[in-house]
Amino acid sequence: HCDQYGRVKVQFHWDREGQADDKTSCWLRVSSAWAGAHYGGIAIPRIGMEVLVTFLEGDPDQPLISGCLYHKENLVPYPLPANKTRSTFKTLSSKGGGGYNELRIEDKKGQEQIFLHAQRDWDENVEHDQKIRVGNERHDTVEQNSYTEFKAEEHHT
Repeated sequence: HCDQYGRVKVQFHWDREGQADDKTSCWLRVSSAWAGAHYGGIAIPRIGMEVLVTFLEGDPDQPLISGCLYHKENLVPYPLPANKTRSTFKTLSSKGGGGYNELRIEDKKGQEQIFLHAQRDWDENVEHDQKIRVGNERHDTVEQNSYTEFKAEEHHT
């Protein structure tokens, strides 16, 4: 649940009379690593996540969310410390979806990998040139139909 500005409402642990509904708190802005006019990054906390609330200039009337926290019920995407060399951005499909999207970067020596998973569709749009270089083998598997459309010449060398 969020508004048009990406703000959310929270249930504070110390508010024992709060009903965990849309009246339980004021709207809280959510911190982002990059935010500009119609560009930047956004990750809206979801219901059930634990968030870290700070107060702008210490003002209790200006709370904001500066991050989300893992704990014993909301565990990290991959077990630690075994996967400490992985950086991951993994989402879950909306309620009832059962799937996920993921960007995972593995930096373990000899196992370096960038992994992308799309639960459904993956669209790319390149406004100019696209160049792909594969230093070893390339494997493509298409389990249904494959379509290629060239609106100009195709060259093979």
